[in-house]
Amino acid sequence: MIELFRRLFKHPILSVEILTATFFIAVFNLASPIFVISVLNRYVTCGFDGTLITLTAGMLIAVALQYGFRVARTRMLGPISAGPDMQLEQKVLGVLANARAGPLERLPNARIQETMGGLQTIQSAYDVSNIIAILDAPFALLYVTATYFLSPVLALIALVGILCALAMGGFSLLHTRKVTENLQDAAMAHKGLISSAVHSSDTVRAFDGKNFLFKIWNDQIQWITTLRLKLANRKEQAQSLILTSSLLMTVALYTTGAILVVKGNLTVGALIGANILASRSYQSVVRFVQTSYLLYKARRALRKLKEFTKLPVEPESGTAIKQYKGGIQFKDLGFAYPNSTAPLFESLSLDLKAGSILVVTGKNGTGKTTLAKLIMGLLLPSRGDILIDGINLRQIAPNWLRRQMIYFPQEPTFINTTIQDNITLINPDLPGTELNRIIRAADLRDSLDRTQDGLETRLTEGGRHLSLGIRRRIALARALVTNGMLAVFDEPTEGLDADGCQAVYSVLNDLSKTGRTIITFSGDPRISKGAHYILDLNEKPVPKISKRIQGEGNSGQNLK
Repeated sequence: MIELFRRLFKHPILSVEILTATFFIAVFNLASPIFVISVLNRYVTCGFDGTLITLTAGMLIAVALQYGFRVARTRMLGPISAGPDMQLEQKVLGVLANARAGPLERLPNARIQETMGGLQTIQSAYDVSNIIAILDAPFALLYVTATYFLSPVLALIALVGILCALAMGGFSLLHTRKVTENLQDAAMAHKGLISSAVHSSDTVRAFDGKNFLFKIWNDQIQWITTLRLKLANRKEQAQSLILTSSLLMTVALYTTGAILVVKGNLTVGALIGANILASRSYQSVVRFVQTSYLLYKARRALRKLKEFTKLPVEPESGTAIKQYKGGIQFKDLGFAYPNSTAPLFESLSLDLKAGSILVVTGKNGTGKTTLAKLIMGLLLPSRGDILIDGINLRQIAPNWLRRQMIYFPQEPTFINTTIQDNITLINPDLPGTELNRIIRAADLRDSLDRTQDGLETRLTEGGRHLSLGIRRRIALARALVTNGMLAVFDEPTEGLDADGCQAVYSVLNDLSKTGRTIITFSGDPRISKGAHYILDLNEKPVPKISKRIQGEGNSGQNLK
């Protein structure tokens, strides 16, 4: 409900107009019981046709006016509903696009999918029809008040029925809340299992893991089925109670009203009109109760989305160096992952002048990819600093920084669009001649020629359907688009055949000859022989730095 008020307060003038329209709609809702009462008490008694014509004409005018106010209210509610939904989607997309790699990567994929699904839950809860149900609910008291003027006793019965509906709705919400939360958590865990089974289908078959998988699968399905049945039973009980309450209210109204009619304290028309008013008020409250359950789900989804949007994100602005030549400095640099017992490395200090070549070696898990992400600004150091031309990397504008980097990650990932769109992601306006040069340099031309659509081939599942060699060639081409002065290559020859490795060697030679600063994370001896510095991350906690070639800034040895 707080979210609804927040949305309304963002448009105060429009909200006043909506509430005004709602008030007149409620007032015109009184026309039908007044028409029934008047027809039965005046026309049926007197039989004067002029009375019937007047009453009918008045009722038609009320119907037309009510229709107009309903249409106007629905149109006015559009910005109240759609605007915040769009802003929320943009905010979530902003976090997805700009979140720091570490916190985002630590979130389970199923949790992220559940959070994204929360957007639809919120949009469904705050659509126009549900907002209307909430706005109409308070006017149930107007119908009870009108009933009071016909018969205080019948008004009391109607009020008791409304209170019963509210009580049963509140009890139902409390009764189903825990089951709903357990069901959502169980469904999320099952989606995670499905995702892992799909992406690891070869592993399941190769290591005969189907029996183990089936056991977990069946346990999850049984638990989900149990929760669904429990939730369905509780919802059905609530619906049955509400329907029973409605029927009992109608019986009480007609029984009491009939007694009053026989005693001469109430007319038949007033009895029928009172029942119409009581039913209308009860229906408004029931719609509100049903909407309240959707609002509860939306509130839970909104809470998760707010937690998601609190993930640390990169700044949108910062310093941009007029002419960056490629130098980079590590100053007492250290990094440790949260909850780890020891840092990956610490006290790393090294000043790489423009044109220097650094090769970083180390076993798996020693921090090579982590250091690459630190250089790219994707992760933040636990201690120390990385300087770009003397400026702290934390102060550098991320969008400027990425255009100075030639980044080739160890595990390349892609967006579900064409190969060309993925290659030119950082520069969609790249000229065709330059694109073709880059494709040849990455040894990608033959692979593209073997596909039906070439560069227009669409990637699915982040490119996982492609072989590792093709993925890495696409990643190499994507890296070269920036033409930056600092190259960061993470295991560049891993997963490549001889031709692919030769393409990497050629690229590194060309970058070295043109004065680029090169940082390569690799155990490939052909790459190591061209290094000015060797950084060994196997040495803990302070990495070992070896100077291989005198004369910093000169190109390294050619790679053959």
